Amino acid sequence: MRYISQSGQFKEIYDVNTTACKQESPVLRVQSFCHSESYRNWKHMIGPAPDAFIAFLILSGSQSVRHPDRQHDIIGPGYFAVVDLDSVEADYITVSSSAGRYFILLEKNHLLQNLLRDMFPGGLPAFQAQNPELLKECFENIRSEIIRKNASDPRIGSAAYRLLHEAALQLPGNELPRPLVLAKNYISNHFREPELCREDIARAACVSISTLAGLFKKHLNMTIRESVSEKRMESVRQMLLFSNKSIGEIAEACGFTYSYYLAREFKKVHNMTPGAFRKQKRLIL
Repeated sequence: MRYISQSGQFKEIYDVNTTACKQESPVLRVQSFCHSESYRNWKHMIGPAPDAFIAFLILSGSQSVRHPDRQHDIIGPGYFAVVDLDSVEADYITVSSSAGRYFILLEKNHLLQNLLRDMFPGGLPAFQAQNPELLKECFENIRSEIIRKNASDPRIGSAAYRLLHEAALQLPGNELPRPLVLAKNYISNHFREPELCREDIARAACVSISTLAGLFKKHLNMTIRESVSEKRMESVRQMLLFSNKSIGEIAEACGFTYSYYLAREFKKVHNMTPGAFRKQKRLIL
């Protein structure tokens, strides 16, 4: 569904995702895509907006952003950022000088939060893109998926993942080699598949298994399998704490063929069963 919001200071064209929302669905859910044009001296103050992240790319013009600490940043074409709207202070003010932007609203769920933490371990990204045209293309792919006749959350979410993946590759100062970034992103997107293997991960990283294994050991001090296991355990812990799914359902959702295997591996790491962990930690929370 498309609607237009317009005044003397701005024009925004929204394409809204109208697919049925399933609670705890393991996909990236994009609430809406927006192409925004703001005119000279437009001002906008935003406060906390729970349960959503915004990812945006400046297409043209410039903006002056005044942060709560009163510092100013001038951002222009090619500037990309992801912002947690739940953490934005009330006096985060943007003043535009005729700027064009693409932005999407992403529903905050555990999958998205885990992906952002894995892809951007230094914090949410905010940088001048090396190749903004690739990011622009990713945004446009998201819009295309939202407006297609048979839109679906998995396809829209996949397009959103490609945007975050491209942003991670372009992130300045990323000290990890590109094959390792590709491998970690592939693991984050496929760890729920029980058949996930080193061959698939190395193929996604465009290197041999031995080369990739060496990169994991050198930069992360772990094996490829340990990285997959760590990602699965992280997801298991999140689901134990924040969902009411059974142990069997959690095992299936996190890449374990049987709940027995999950219980065995979980006890090796935490010295207790998944059920005991859930009971103990939920009492603390």
